[in-house]
Formats: sequence, C-alpha cells, structure tokens
Amino acid sequence: MSKQILGYEKVMMNLNKQIKQIQGRSLNGLIQAASYVRYSMDTHAPLIPVDTGNLRQSWRIVPFEKGDKFGVLMGFSANYALFVHENDNAHFQRPGAGARFFEIALDREKEKIFQIIQNSIK
Repeated sequence: MSKQILGYEKVMMNLNKQIKQIQGRSLNGLIQAASYVRYSMDTHAPLIPVDTGNLRQSWRIVPFEKGDKFGVLMGFSANYALFVHENDNAHFQRPGAGARFFEIALDREKEKIFQIIQNSIK
C-alpha cells in the first residue's frame, strides 16, 4: 500500500518556481558583474587602450541558458583584441592604458564580482 504525501505536487511546483527565480536573479547578477568589470577596465589602470575607440566599443556581454546551466560570456569582439591585450611591448596612446587590462581587471575585482552576484540572489 503506497501513501501519497498531501500537497507534494504543490510544494514541488513552488520549490521549482523559487529555484527558477534564484537562477534568474543569479543570471542578472552575472550580467551586473560583467558590466562592473567593463567599468573597472575603463577607470583603473591598466585602462583599455584607445586609438580609434573600436576596441573599447566592441565589449560584449552575452547571457546564455542551456538546460539547468546558465552564465555569461564577456569580452571584446574586435578581431585584434587578443593581440592588443597580450602586447606587453606596446606604447599605447591613452595615458594609463596597458596590456592585460582584462585579465588584471578580473583579478583585481574578483571580490567585488562575487559580492555583486551574491547580492543579486538575496
């Protein structure tokens, strides 16, 4: 004889709804964190190098969801972005600009990134 828990389906439906809301807020937090990384690269040395402004304007944040996985892809779409990022010997026109601006911003802002994501799910 099998017993059915009263209200089980309703509890599970509500639980799944709450999980989806947390995921949505987490994705929003990832987008906010990616935006903050971009802000940091433009305000703290090494800054994003600027010649024509194309590299700076090519920043992209692309959210994705696939099944129960989600995240954001972020970076520069200019075809020369990697070359500029890795060019330790370049003499950039913009004062304060330098190589590895993306990598350094991610490392410098890691605590703030986690804080933004954490605050988004509260």
